[in-house]
Amino acid sequence: MARKSIWDAAGREAKAKDGDRGQPLDRVLFMMGNKNSGKTTLLSRFLERSDERKATAGLEYTYLRKSSASSMGKDVAHIWELGGGTSLADLIDVVIKPNNISRMAVTLVLDLSQPNEIWTTYEELMTKLKATVKDVCAELKEQREKQILDTLQNNAWAKFGKNHPDAEILTPLKIPIAFIGSKYDIFRKEIEPERQRVICITLRFLAHLHGASLMFCTNSSESLVLRSKALLSALAFGTVPSKVVVLDPDKPCIVPAGKDSLGAIGPPPIPDSSTKLSGKKPVDMWKSAYTAFFPQTVTASDPGADSYIIDPQFAEPVVDDMRKQKDQELVKYKKATEKAAKEQERQAQASGQAPARKKSTSSSSSSSTAAASGGGGVGMAPAAASPRAPQPSPAGVKPPQQQSRLLSRPPSGRPGGRLPR
Repeated sequence: MARKSIWDAAGREAKAKDGDRGQPLDRVLFMMGNKNSGKTTLLSRFLERSDERKATAGLEYTYLRKSSASSMGKDVAHIWELGGGTSLADLIDVVIKPNNISRMAVTLVLDLSQPNEIWTTYEELMTKLKATVKDVCAELKEQREKQILDTLQNNAWAKFGKNHPDAEILTPLKIPIAFIGSKYDIFRKEIEPERQRVICITLRFLAHLHGASLMFCTNSSESLVLRSKALLSALAFGTVPSKVVVLDPDKPCIVPAGKDSLGAIGPPPIPDSSTKLSGKKPVDMWKSAYTAFFPQTVTASDPGADSYIIDPQFAEPVVDDMRKQKDQELVKYKKATEKAAKEQERQAQASGQAPARKKSTSSSSSSSTAAASGGGGVGMAPAAASPRAPQPSPAGVKPPQQQSRLLSRPPSGRPGGRLPR
């Protein structure tokens, strides 16, 4: 029988004391939203980083550890941030997978100072998000992960409680989600009060429809920053969310998930009595009403990979120098190729015109001979006509001066230019 050391005894005692503690949490937080909406700034405040972070390009990852109250280890939040606004929406399915959907939470950041982009951003990103979640759930169904699917479904509806009056209209997302309206300070200064109300109730409707929390924030207000950090902590680490509810449109809106209702939100706003709302579904009617106030602008598409190559924030001296050298070599190669192509074209044209020149020369000689014979009866042997020789007259007879010159002067040794004896 193997002897047990004191370390084995210590290990058993530790397990006996902490047997009721669970494993550290390992969760995923995914952030997306408008381009330049303040996602990176919001995340920096949550991570308590003082260094200046640059704008996100593509999909960036970071993580945060936090002491766990239920285990001896530390809870970990894997945080993904999607840059580029709606142009990189296809990267959503890179993050959300069957092995992490039960630990996933999403934050949609909407720029309140750009109301003409809010609905477009919401629609494109949420459409892609819902499609990704649907595909992942289909994979789980094929894998017969019924317990995970039931848990997702129950958690999605648990926030509304039983017998909610809006249950027939609601389509809650199967993973926790929060809508954050950023740049609230600019929103209050630059947008008219009546239009502010339109934006508030519209976002309340959209958040309520998907079972999302809603919060307005700005980096210039420390109290709102603290509230936004508490919201992100609840999503990332599963902490108890705030129960504060603020529905006054003259104040920063705060509505926890499941704490709103269509009766409190009211009907879709209408600009005037002549405006008719289109659409059969409630979300279509709200879209028609909101876009009547704020026509949506088409967001610029992603400039492509080259913009990231030349962006100073992604500078790599060794790689950039090699890239510069290869670009120079490519320019030289293109010039050499173009020069060789032109030389080949010139040679091809020269070889193709040679027979035509011989034919033209023979024709000119015949014409000159015929002209000489007709002018005074003086015959000459066939000779190559000079390129500068004057052309015969229409009657085929040379002028008198040219005839006398041919009779009095020999052709100065030109080939075939002797006069007959």
